[in-house]
Amino acid sequence: MKALIRLVLIVLVIGGIAIYFFSQYNNTSFKTQTIDLAVDCSDVDNVLVTSTVNVVVKNLSSRSHDDISVKIEAFDESGNQLKEKFTTFSRTLLPNSSFDKPVTLPAGTKRCDCKIVSSHPVE
Repeated sequence: MKALIRLVLIVLVIGGIAIYFFSQYNNTSFKTQTIDLAVDCSDVDNVLVTSTVNVVVKNLSSRSHDDISVKIEAFDESGNQLKEKFTTFSRTLLPNSSFDKPVTLPAGTKRCDCKIVSSHPVE
């Protein structure tokens, strides 16, 4: 019985080591990846014909990012969605820095939500 337990433990240890090296070889990881970009679009300026929002993307990490795509949703006073818009920051966002860009939205916009859709980290 002791020999069986030792055999199972040896197989588990060797299997764990093999999985670790296989994941390193294929550039995969079991670690969770954190989001290191933040986006803000809370500053809505209402003009007679349109509304404008300043979309600010902040890089909170020590990595640079390319081609950051942001989804912006405009809402009226009742919470109804007026428009969904996408914008892309095509320049490289350096570590611990930020970009901003004005985006035009419909005139009845009272608030907006924004999310980062994609980015390409530069190693």
